[in-house]
Amino acid sequence: MDNEETPLIRPNGQDELADGELLLHSEQHHEHVNTKRLLNSRHISMISIGGIVGTGLFLGIRAALVNGPIISILSYAYISVICYTVIQSVGEMACFMPLNGSVCQFQFIFLSNSIGLAINVIYWISWSITLALEISLIYSVLSFWSDSFPFIKEHQLTIIFAFWLVLTLFNLLPVNFYGEIEFVISILKISFIICWIVLSVYILTSRHVGFKYWTKDLLWGIDTIRVVKNPVGSKVLNIMASLVSSCFTFQSIESIAICSGEIHDAHVNLPKAIKYVLARIIVFYITTLFLLTMLIPCNHPQLTNGGSDDDIFSSPFLIGLINCGISTSSFILSVFNFVILVSMISAANSNIYFGSRCLISMVEEGYFPKFLSYTNSKGVPYPAILLTSSLGLISLFSKSETIAVLFNLLVNLCATSGLIMWLFISVSYLRFLRTLTFNGLDYNRLSFRTKYPRLLVVLNWISIASIVAIILGNGVLNFWNFNWNNFFSCYLTSIILIATSFGLSWYWNEPLLIPLGSIDIFSEQSPFAFEKQ
Repeated sequence: MDNEETPLIRPNGQDELADGELLLHSEQHHEHVNTKRLLNSRHISMISIGGIVGTGLFLGIRAALVNGPIISILSYAYISVICYTVIQSVGEMACFMPLNGSVCQFQFIFLSNSIGLAINVIYWISWSITLALEISLIYSVLSFWSDSFPFIKEHQLTIIFAFWLVLTLFNLLPVNFYGEIEFVISILKISFIICWIVLSVYILTSRHVGFKYWTKDLLWGIDTIRVVKNPVGSKVLNIMASLVSSCFTFQSIESIAICSGEIHDAHVNLPKAIKYVLARIIVFYITTLFLLTMLIPCNHPQLTNGGSDDDIFSSPFLIGLINCGISTSSFILSVFNFVILVSMISAANSNIYFGSRCLISMVEEGYFPKFLSYTNSKGVPYPAILLTSSLGLISLFSKSETIAVLFNLLVNLCATSGLIMWLFISVSYLRFLRTLTFNGLDYNRLSFRTKYPRLLVVLNWISIASIVAIILGNGVLNFWNFNWNNFFSCYLTSIILIATSFGLSWYWNEPLLIPLGSIDIFSEQSPFAFEKQ
């Protein structure tokens, strides 16, 4: 079917098929990787929290604070709306067709093979490279105790390799063990956030700090971008910088849907996890950011000097407490430092899991060797896990000049991969809705759907426009102070994605955007996709 005149099934296709009725499928149907649905409601709820609370929150929030209370809070609120749009959209599609790494397969199904392969190869590499970065950060956090344990300083490579090995072995266990690990760690992270909020509120009220740092000269941030003399232009750049940093803080929020092929009763448990994502964003991001703006002035030296993720005290969560008089040798800071360490271990563990599931989604689509789809009796895709994890070992050799160049290139390649995945999730969702209409399927009968479908459509268009503007504006400073490394960091992902998509489309002689009539939404449709009449 190469046009949009003939739907795949008759308009009443959402009803049960009568005897002898023929359901048409796409010409190409790939075998599924034999994973097991072992993740239950408890696991999924905590994995969804784990995707929100992590390194990005504990360390990445620093970049937004320098822009002052107003800009930082507004930018986080704006990006929160985009995140809600993305997670709601991907949730509806994943409940309709709960595939292995469903987030990754939607581009193949609703857009084209060329776009799907281009974005997912980059997305997969980004998980692996982020693994390398997380393991390096884990060692940096461990350095907090290096005075008490000299072994930490003396055996850096050994420690990094040991963490990599343990995390890889964890992922070679059945997926419900991954769920249990995330459950325990997420409980710890939730407890940490709640305790930090309570302690912060106590400090603010008992010491009458109030809105001390919301003064006129700090309210709109400091002029960290000294490239324009016009105050208005400077504020616009600050807003853009805050939006960019906010996006990176929220990265991987869509990852909950990557689990959909391994969720028991996905039609029940996935909507439960997605239902409270917005509330969790408000508690974990907006509330903590608001408190941080009262604990730390935007011109604090550890914020304005750019900070370093190698310095655990660059975390605003600790800066705020230290700024209010808590000693750096305090037991409280040691406990919080431990929680941040565990959160990074969780993030590295998730990088292997999500990256391997992204890889097997491409195997299912037929673009990677079939041996990567092999699973053991417990449904563990060990070849995909080992290949994904092995790329994380690059962190061991980053001190080598040649490897360092390659590593930096890969980091630049993956810099905006998460943002671009958000973009294509929104585009895929709009195509999903058009495909339902084209085939005469009633959106209002979906078992999981938003209460405000028209609003969600509008929000998706706003998200698409916003993400494109953010990606383009990410490198705007190069207009004043051009730097090739900054240029590639901002735009290499987009350049390679566009070039590869058009190149593959031309090479395969396929349209860059497949016609609606060629989209098969029935072969992988869940039996619970629609409400029973």
